[in-house]
Amino acid sequence: MRRAILLLSLFLAAPALPAENASAPVASAQPSLLEYLNQAIAWYRGFAALAPLATEPAEVLVYNDARQTALEMLRLAFQFARADVALLHGAPAPAPEQQASSGRVDPQVLARRAAEAEERVKQAEMEVDRVRRQLAKASGRGKRMLERQLAEAQSELRFARTRKETIDAFTSFVAQGGTGPGSGLLAQIDALERSVPELHGNTSNAVPPAALAVAAARRSSDRGVLALFSEVFSLFRKQREVRDATSATAALRERIERFRAPLLADLRAMVQEGDRLTQAEQSTDSPVLADRTRRIDEITARFRKVSAALLPLGKQSILLDAFSGHLAQWDKLSDRETSAELRSLLLRLAVVALAIALILAASDFWRRVTFRYVHDSRRRQQFLLLRRIVVTGAVVFFIAFALASEVVSLAPFAGFITAGLAIALQNVILSVVAYFFLIGKFGVRVGDRVQVTGVTGDVIDLGLVRLHLMEISADGQPTGRVVVFSNAVLFQPTANFFKQLPGSNFTWHRVTLTLSPDSDYRLAESRLMKSVETVFEKYRDSIDAQHQRLSEDLSVQLSGLRPQSHLRLTDTGLEMVIRFPVPLDKASTIDDEVTRALLDAIEREPRLKLVGSATPTIRAASETAGAAAH
Repeated sequence: MRRAILLLSLFLAAPALPAENASAPVASAQPSLLEYLNQAIAWYRGFAALAPLATEPAEVLVYNDARQTALEMLRLAFQFARADVALLHGAPAPAPEQQASSGRVDPQVLARRAAEAEERVKQAEMEVDRVRRQLAKASGRGKRMLERQLAEAQSELRFARTRKETIDAFTSFVAQGGTGPGSGLLAQIDALERSVPELHGNTSNAVPPAALAVAAARRSSDRGVLALFSEVFSLFRKQREVRDATSATAALRERIERFRAPLLADLRAMVQEGDRLTQAEQSTDSPVLADRTRRIDEITARFRKVSAALLPLGKQSILLDAFSGHLAQWDKLSDRETSAELRSLLLRLAVVALAIALILAASDFWRRVTFRYVHDSRRRQQFLLLRRIVVTGAVVFFIAFALASEVVSLAPFAGFITAGLAIALQNVILSVVAYFFLIGKFGVRVGDRVQVTGVTGDVIDLGLVRLHLMEISADGQPTGRVVVFSNAVLFQPTANFFKQLPGSNFTWHRVTLTLSPDSDYRLAESRLMKSVETVFEKYRDSIDAQHQRLSEDLSVQLSGLRPQSHLRLTDTGLEMVIRFPVPLDKASTIDDEVTRALLDAIEREPRLKLVGSATPTIRAASETAGAAAH
């Protein structure tokens, strides 16, 4: 019974409850209003975040003016929101049949229903008291009838009380901000306003003077290309941020216009209605006059509320125009500063390009002069190498100074780079240092024959870090292989490096013959030396010229470059060693001629008898005249 009474009471109160799928104008307006406030707050905070971008004094002035305008516009936004909530609260109540169809909740209807329910409870209590008084006086059959009436009256009282409790609970929910027009909206607006401390003057986003001083010092210093590039990119970012703020301002203006349009239409309709009522003919009918007076009063009250909401919107439009003007001025200042920085950057790049072009032109002039006036190939190679080093160093040094703002800024960079290169390129650096030893006064040049760690060859290329040799076999002929050594081999303790003296192109060969003990050593020495000297006479002039040149260059008197003989007694017989100089490029041919001449001499003289191998043995002398070890 109690559950049925509760369901019946809810059914009777149904016209005052919101329908589940109804579309209430007030409820749909609240999210739009809150979205507008959130958009306005985001717009203001987005602009406030641009404070560090105002680095010029003129930009600071523009930013501060625009910020004050934006702050005033945000205050007007909250003023409009509260006026709009008051406008929603003051909306005229719809007819009962419209309430049932739309499902809107009207506090006046709920109050009337609550009063009716309370009146029914009082009537039910009075009926119960009346029946109880009659029952106290009754007896017999009439008493049983009164008992049934008392039970029915008590049931009606319980029903009335249950209905009243239900309506009172729903009315209390609406009064606390549940679903009434604008209920809870003011609290949300207050919370949003508290999220912006600037509205109460608690904080400031003005650019600190220290930031302006740092920016001014940076602009007054001599900036390099990298600093100019960084500044240009910062200015591009500043322009993009300012233009994004302009776009956000346009979007906020569009939202404001959507709020203004219906209010302006409502205001025009009220003005037209008021004009129609005031211009109507005077009537003597009291009900007509009373109705006209009531309508004019309603229009006046409504006009005040609508104008209270419309006025902040109009002020916001004016402030947004001023704010857009500030942004346009800031964008113009940024564009002017960007143009100036771009000109500085292009001028600096042009200076760098011109300097590099001048260095390259001087390098080409150096090369031409070297080829024209330096005829010695060795000195020419040294001059060209020096040119490469000087030109490369000049270009790197100039570019480094052009990229960096100051010399001091290069010090840490150069320190780290030098340390890294010293560790990673230690072998390369050692090879470069060895190169300068190799090209010294008695150094190596292309065409010299050298011996490195047991490999003999002619130098075909001497680079800054590598040495290329054409390998020469033991018989003096090329093997067809190219051997590559790092220049750093010069500093290896286990490596041996031998080369010809500058201007020399000969080496010493020796032939060893072992004669029988009964041979006439005078006759043997005379006949064999005559055979070697006969071959030597064919290239004697070339050897003498080299001897003369070495004596002049070294300032040392060298012994004559002639065939020499040495005798030594051994267990097997008399050993004769003949040493003779041979040109490097003809060593194999001369060795062959010397061998043939010696064999012919031994064959013509029967008293010359060989023992041991019975043939002459020719090889390069271990002590080569003119060899130098490094």
